[in-house]
This record gives sequence, structure tokens and C-alpha cells, in this order.
Amino acid sequence: MTIKVGDKMPAGVFTMPGQDGPQKITTDQLFAGKKVVLFSVPGAFTPTCDARHLPGFVQHAADFKAKGVDTVAAWPSTTCSS
Repeated sequence: MTIKVGDKMPAGVFTMPGQDGPQKITTDQLFAGKKVVLFSVPGAFTPTCDARHLPGFVQHAADFKAKGVDTVAAWPSTTCSS
């Protein structure tokens, strides 16, 4: 499925870290009424990801915010590649 700019995120549930361990959060809780940049990285938590994929999003987070983005979120991929 391809999601384009301005599309509504399909309904679903994410599991993410919480204060008391993993917590469920719905796409509506995360995205409703917000402008969100969601990206995935190949080989999350690998040296290549840390050095090449993630830094650009961190460096440009303020640029996204300046364009009205409320949240910049990374979702790890289970695929490992470099």
C-alpha cells in the first residue's frame, strides 16, 4: 500500500515503549488532527541505520516542525539491510 501526502493513515494499532512496558496506541491516537512525518528505516538499531539513515531525519526535525509538522516518528523495520 502506498500512502501519499495528505492521505489519512489506515486504522491500525502500534505497540510502543511506555513507562510501564509496551503499550498499544491506535493510529487515531497518534495521527488524528496532526500533520505527521512517519518513516521507516531498514535495519533498525544497526550501525548503518544509526550512521546513515536516522541522522538526516534528526538533523531536519526543526525544518519539518517549521513546515507545520506536529510529530516526526520513526518506525523500525524488521528487515536488516545495509
